[in-house]
Amino acid sequence: MSRQDIEGIRPLRMPACSLDRFDRIALALLLSWIITGCDSPDRFAVETLHVQRVGWDTLDVSAHFVQRVSSGNTATVTPDTEMVTVFDAVFDTLYAGPPGRIHIPDSDLGNEERLLLELCASLDAWSTCDQRHFSASPKRVRPEFEVTFPLDTIHGYERALIATDIDLERKAHGSEEWQPLRPGKRRPIYVQARIEGSSGASLRLPIERSMQRFILPRYDGYNDFRYAIQSSMLDTDSATVVFDLYVPLSRQAQPVSSRRFVLRSKTASEREAEMRTLVERAGAQVLDQLETNREVERAFVFVNEWSYRALDRVYRATFELHWQAGRQAEWSDLSGEMQVRSDGDLGTFTLTRASEEATERWVQQMGQSVVALGHLFPEQQMVPPAEGRPEDESSSESKSSEEAPREF
Repeated sequence: MSRQDIEGIRPLRMPACSLDRFDRIALALLLSWIITGCDSPDRFAVETLHVQRVGWDTLDVSAHFVQRVSSGNTATVTPDTEMVTVFDAVFDTLYAGPPGRIHIPDSDLGNEERLLLELCASLDAWSTCDQRHFSASPKRVRPEFEVTFPLDTIHGYERALIATDIDLERKAHGSEEWQPLRPGKRRPIYVQARIEGSSGASLRLPIERSMQRFILPRYDGYNDFRYAIQSSMLDTDSATVVFDLYVPLSRQAQPVSSRRFVLRSKTASEREAEMRTLVERAGAQVLDQLETNREVERAFVFVNEWSYRALDRVYRATFELHWQAGRQAEWSDLSGEMQVRSDGDLGTFTLTRASEEATERWVQQMGQSVVALGHLFPEQQMVPPAEGRPEDESSSESKSSEEAPREF
């Protein structure tokens, strides 16, 4: 590192008094006051402060001191005491002691972290200080990072498998090559799982092994995390889950690698199966309202056509309903159109045709051609996190062990 790299704040010095062109009389009257006022500062000062970077962990520090003797002349002096202090970016002390060859723990510092060296000395009743700024070494991470999510189809969004392999490197002093670095202080590694486009819904997963399976409900914030996935599925028919790997290289941690997973709601075949379930449940609700006083012996539903509007997340299906109320009763039938959201909410059924007996019962029980349907997927209704189930505390011992951070 060149001298220019470590140039810093020069000692504060009072400027020498400068006199304008006073007339001779004023100059004679003010001469004693001018000499007294200009002679007081800089009686003892650091003339030069030399900081040489021997390596990333070693500095050579020396200084030359002067003292004003008379009429602006100076002489080299040896101070009574000298103290060098090196501070990191948050002003924690890295070194405090005499000048000379000093050691700083560069391997424990952040990537090009800003450092401050201050030298202070005293002579008799006078003291002086000087400073230099310089930086820690450039550092980088070479990560191998893989995530499997969801881990299986049984547990939904509750499982993840994370594999990590971390190599920390430091640029060789005076070279462009990179070398392996083993810091003296342990640095915790963690993964932040978040939902893209949703603020506040995230999980912090401490990494303690190179291959680790996570049961996500055991970690704080899972209810919000799950709710954000479900909400995104309802809003856009998909949700993007991002896993960011954090390896602290500086005071402000930044992700060094990320993995993204786009979760899709349904395939075409899954959509059709969901539609048929909604039609069956809609038909059952219509029958429940029509045949309040009679037991339905048999009932069949036939789907004529259907569609799904992804933008609105709405199913539309026209279907026929045939049923027999009692063993000896005549068969009744009707046709109509169902419209309902994919989550089973806000459904309606519009009657388009009905048999004679079905028409009579419809007029008696319904009174209008369009009726509202109850929630067709009550088992899937989302409950906000504040009202949801608490975080999984079934294995507190296992939870505490998984929260111990992995370090390198």
